[in-house]
Amino acid sequence: MASHNMSWIHYPSRVSPAVEDIIASQNVIARCVQVYLALCVPVSLVTGLFNLTTFIQGRTRLGGLDVFLLDLTVTNVLVTLLSLTTASRPDYLATTHLGCAALAFLSNLCYFNAQYVQLAMLFVFLLQGPSSCLRLAAKGAQGPAVGLAALGGCALCSSLGVVALLGTSGELHRTTLCQLDPLTAWPEYEIVKVSLGFGLALILELVFFALLVVQRAWRATPTQRDKGSAHPAVLAVALTTFACRLLYNLALLQRARLKLQRDIGSPRDELLMSLAELVLAGEACMNALATLLLHQPCRLALRTLPGRLSQTCSRGEASSSFSLQRVGS
Repeated sequence: MASHNMSWIHYPSRVSPAVEDIIASQNVIARCVQVYLALCVPVSLVTGLFNLTTFIQGRTRLGGLDVFLLDLTVTNVLVTLLSLTTASRPDYLATTHLGCAALAFLSNLCYFNAQYVQLAMLFVFLLQGPSSCLRLAAKGAQGPAVGLAALGGCALCSSLGVVALLGTSGELHRTTLCQLDPLTAWPEYEIVKVSLGFGLALILELVFFALLVVQRAWRATPTQRDKGSAHPAVLAVALTTFACRLLYNLALLQRARLKLQRDIGSPRDELLMSLAELVLAGEACMNALATLLLHQPCRLALRTLPGRLSQTCSRGEASSSFSLQRVGS
């Protein structure tokens, strides 16, 4: 277990003699955090809450895709709230190992749940065909609560398994500098997280696109070829998720490689990890916008919003004038 003694590891910005690199890296991350907090966080929260309100108001008419996107919307709002822990960068959140483990658990739960829900939407709503596998997927779309419960259980197990690799069970009340992916975690933490959250997802996505190509080329009728265009939000969410998580998982693998070599890395490595965290958090904003602009119920709610606001204002003005008339009489 000597390789699991992580007491040697520190943030490069705390111990590196390269002062100029540290200052340059901290300036970059500080400006990026300011942009993220000023743009992405408000847009993500406002858009996510608008989508959530739309789904709740139409809860009696929710279809399978609506329920999946509702789950994804709640997850994205939680991710945005958790990303506020980066507000102090280039400084890190000071808390106990127990508090850091709790943050890591919640972050990983959202991370895996969003990935698994996105994969399920690809197979359930974009693949149409006569095979027994696709019939089972279609049945899952008719009863989405059961499917989401299963996906949530998988995300919970994945998160617990990853958090078990933090290696801080013996010093839970000791103060530490915390990220959502703690620096002092064992290298197996990053390896398992990349494998479950990106490697497995990448394999399944390749299988999906292979099946989609075969289906459209040989089995699909012209009517079925139009099925994919009926759910543009699903494809947009899939592409956004892959793009945002690619850099993040590359940064995790880089960190794991440095740990295995017992190397703390350079300030640029620390900068890369911090930027990757912001990109991953930005995924929630992009997915919320994709749902708002490409999912028909949310898009219609956005189009009718000015009319509803004007009607509300007109009613308010009418009631106010009526009250003034009564007072005058």
